[in-house]
Amino acid sequence: MFRRFKRTRLKAPMRALVRETHLRKDDFIYPLFVIEGEHIKNAIPSMPDVYQMSVDNILKECEELLKLGIYHIILFGLPSHKDSCGSEALSDKGIIAKAIKVIKKHFPQMIVALDLCFCEYTDHGHCGIIDKNLNSVDNDATLEILGQQALVLASCGGDMIAPSAMMDGMVATIRAYLDKGGFTHIPIMSYSTKFASGYYGPFRDVANSAPS
Repeated sequence: MFRRFKRTRLKAPMRALVRETHLRKDDFIYPLFVIEGEHIKNAIPSMPDVYQMSVDNILKECEELLKLGIYHIILFGLPSHKDSCGSEALSDKGIIAKAIKVIKKHFPQMIVALDLCFCEYTDHGHCGIIDKNLNSVDNDATLEILGQQALVLASCGGDMIAPSAMMDGMVATIRAYLDKGGFTHIPIMSYSTKFASGYYGPFRDVANSAPS
């Protein structure tokens, strides 16, 4: 005997009944890359139709997205200042913090997810604090600053924290920081599987975060 899958493929209503996955606009999150300045819209050659945009152009993009029925975005910050520990990511006056506040002011119905990582903010392009003795990222020291970054983003009005740093224990640490800070309602979406994607090279281009 063999399985007769054709039984469930013969008619459209039957196919609709047993279809496993539905992809709708509600299932997607639109990425936006925010850069310091005004009237900036830098094209990224390795990612056609993807841009680094200043906050004023981000607002125009959000307006277009809402017209298309897209209510979910994820923000990536491209700071003008980078250092060894990504200190700009911990500032409530940084580029992402400013972008969140402005977007939520003009488009409160927009769901704003926030990439939680340090590769965009460090001068070495890695996802956390470097342990020079090990010549590697210090996992546990990085967890502490990821927790601090999550609190900053949540306090600025973010709707969801999206860690991508691939640190062991990062989700539990971020959850603990958020809960202790009074943000028990903020969900966490870990999506570090993007590190196994062919898109990660172009992401390095758009995020100005090629690792040293």
